[in-house]
Amino acid sequence: MRGFLGSVIRSAFGVFTSRILGFLRDIFIAAVFGATALTDAFFVAFAIPNLFRALFAEGALSSAFVPILGSKLKKSEYEGYSYLSNMVIYLSIIIVIFIIIFSLFSDKIILLFMPGFIEDKEVIGVASNILIIVMPYLLFVSISALFSSFLNLRGSYFIPYSSTALLNLAMITSIYLSYIYSKNIYFLAWGVFFGGLIQLGYILLFSCRFGFKFSFDKESITDVKKTFLLIVPSIFGVGINQLNFLVGRVLASYLPFGSISYLYYANRLFQFPFGLFSVTIGTVSLTELSKNDSIRRFEIISKSILSIFLIILPASLGLILLSDDIIRIVFQRNQFNINDTINTANALKMYSLGLLFFSLNMTFTKIFHSILDTKTPVKISAILLISNIIFSLLLLKPFKHSGIALASSLSAFIGTIIYVKLISQKKLYSFKDFFSKYNWYILKIILSNFLMSIFVLYLYHKGVHVLLIILLTVIFYLVVLQVFKINFKEVLR
Repeated sequence: MRGFLGSVIRSAFGVFTSRILGFLRDIFIAAVFGATALTDAFFVAFAIPNLFRALFAEGALSSAFVPILGSKLKKSEYEGYSYLSNMVIYLSIIIVIFIIIFSLFSDKIILLFMPGFIEDKEVIGVASNILIIVMPYLLFVSISALFSSFLNLRGSYFIPYSSTALLNLAMITSIYLSYIYSKNIYFLAWGVFFGGLIQLGYILLFSCRFGFKFSFDKESITDVKKTFLLIVPSIFGVGINQLNFLVGRVLASYLPFGSISYLYYANRLFQFPFGLFSVTIGTVSLTELSKNDSIRRFEIISKSILSIFLIILPASLGLILLSDDIIRIVFQRNQFNINDTINTANALKMYSLGLLFFSLNMTFTKIFHSILDTKTPVKISAILLISNIIFSLLLLKPFKHSGIALASSLSAFIGTIIYVKLISQKKLYSFKDFFSKYNWYILKIILSNFLMSIFVLYLYHKGVHVLLIILLTVIFYLVVLQVFKINFKEVLR
């Protein structure tokens, strides 16, 4: 398969490989360590390099780096290789400085992210030590992201996305070793360190096989500086998006032990469809928009929106309707008890309410990035951060940790409204033309999801096992789409 559909499927398959192993990793974490103050400590510490990973790797950097690298590779391979090589050097220097600073002041930095534990010196000490171990992961994953963009431009999507599977394998191995020897959570931190190192080696190996050679040209340094200047506003934008999740964890630190872990486990299940489809579609869209002229922009963006409605809408409904049983099957065993299941499922329902809007926002952000407008998404992200904080504070007392998840979904909904309005005003895309052309598609998809929801509830009340419900529902949904003369390939072609 060629073009957009082939790229999405190759990307999705790579993400799927990684996500399956990620699921196994989280299942093992829940079984061995449960949802406790120590898991709260690990998840907060691990979230810190992941925050900067979004800044230096997958989010902000790619928005400016991909279009520039793409144009240089078109001119000559040597220019592209030289630009990429210099980016690796300069980015590594910046990140090493970050790692040193965060390692020296790890205890103080941890307190910024979990202030509710200020009186619990033991938990803060554990989180501080874990942070020192996992911070080098930021360097490994950031360099991997540069080469992943190179592979994307070479038409390889499976390899970059599947590379995360190696991180998950390393963490699973570390959990197994922890279970055998001492159930020490530090094993998990070392799994992150070595997993990131292995992931980098994997990406470098295939980049070289796709023709990359380290080259150094002083002229490309100018383009490197231009890239970092372009990503400055985008860094704030992506950083604000990440802060939306971190704000929740900070507030959850004031709730009973395990609240941070509930949000983490729920968010991991939420991220499965989001990462598998939404992030994949957004990444492919940015790459395709960077390579094609304005004539194809409408087609590419329309494909992205239709894909999200076709895939993400039923995923959202499924997670909401079956959250309790899904959490029970995935996590409830050993140290993870029924109370943990209920609390995690409640958070998952709230996150899932915003899945469609998170997904649309991902694609809308890429529209601005494709024309090197990184300032507009930053402004929108700032508004959403403020709204998320306000909603979180309002909902924290009545809904506890579930209120934090609901606040994120409400902020995402507001973001979608703002994006649609600005994209229309700037004439970057015509939603009027979209609905004029695809209104029947959207209506048929919505009706299909309504019928699917009734089918799910019917099976659920009949006492059918949740795994069988999921299988039968997928078949039912595909059949309904066929009846309405809609199929995935036709929409995505």
